[in-house]
Amino acid sequence: MRYPTLRDLHLRYPALVAALLLATAFAMPAQARQVGLDGYFIALSDCEATKKKDRDNPGNVRLEFRHAYDVIARNATPGTHYQIQVPGAPVTEARWVAMRCGAFASSASLVQQEDSPAPGGGAPTEPSSALPPDSIEYVLAATWQPGFCATAAGQGKAECQSQTSERYDATHFSLHGLWPDDLDDTAIFPCYCDRGSPIKCSSSQARDTSIDLSPEVMERLRVAMPGVRSGLHLHEWPKHGSCYEDDETGPDANATPDEYFTEAMAALDALNASPVRDLFASHLDSILTRTQIEEVFNDAFGNGAGERIQLRCTKVTGENIITELWISLKGDIRTPADLESLIQAAPPTSISANSHSCSSGRVIEVIR
Repeated sequence: MRYPTLRDLHLRYPALVAALLLATAFAMPAQARQVGLDGYFIALSDCEATKKKDRDNPGNVRLEFRHAYDVIARNATPGTHYQIQVPGAPVTEARWVAMRCGAFASSASLVQQEDSPAPGGGAPTEPSSALPPDSIEYVLAATWQPGFCATAAGQGKAECQSQTSERYDATHFSLHGLWPDDLDDTAIFPCYCDRGSPIKCSSSQARDTSIDLSPEVMERLRVAMPGVRSGLHLHEWPKHGSCYEDDETGPDANATPDEYFTEAMAALDALNASPVRDLFASHLDSILTRTQIEEVFNDAFGNGAGERIQLRCTKVTGENIITELWISLKGDIRTPADLESLIQAAPPTSISANSHSCSSGRVIEVIR
């Protein structure tokens, strides 16, 4: 299950989230016993999530910045810690986290917008209107697979357990997804367009059980998207691929799974054929800074290209690990893809993104 991010909650409850961030500066009224709670804890730093308050952390679990977790209780009133649910945490998923690490949002205060998905990922209570014509750009989410496999989210995945240093994704970027997004409006990120009108990506619905992909495309996808082994493609198509080119008004309007994944892989191939991939492959088990990566994007794809990417990292045992690049694109993606033109046409992330790049991270090397 994907838990909502701070961006997801902000899209649905902007006034509430703003109030929550302000409220973390104020104390709560006093007494002293554990109190059950119903709501979300929004992580504003990557604090430890421990089995007992401030100690005993099986698996060295840390919170993911800007993610929301189900809250079980707080330790007292006013209290110092929340007990939250951390999916996949070893020994016990019930973990304690210091209140200073984020903000609490009670379920009672979350008033759902009419065009938001229903709880549990169902259909929206009232679907939003269709996408405005020719309004949508894209984000190419390119994973550095060894980095993802080093995280708590990746370690148990079939594609990570089977990864070797000889496999393609050990030294090349792999495909997470190609996400339709109105990059001129941080509030628009359409999803699930084949299940009614497009809705905001505030929660994940059930993945498809199968996709009509040709054998040729599926064979290539197994290499480009290692997550096929754990069904990532069955999630990416209904959530993002179903919206691909739905805003188009010409002959390119709408797309099949074959077209969506083929054009996503074309963009990924152009990235892997560039000096960006060479930079990562030449810095295995080394630290890369955001500045280094932005500079090589500028050299490879023209001045300003570095302003159209986000460097995504996850803390592992206290160290930043590079897991993905999010690259803004605008225009028709062809085969082969003109990645320079696509990047240059997109707005910079200072306009299009609610989140920020990490400043640096380690490029994980596969040694087995």
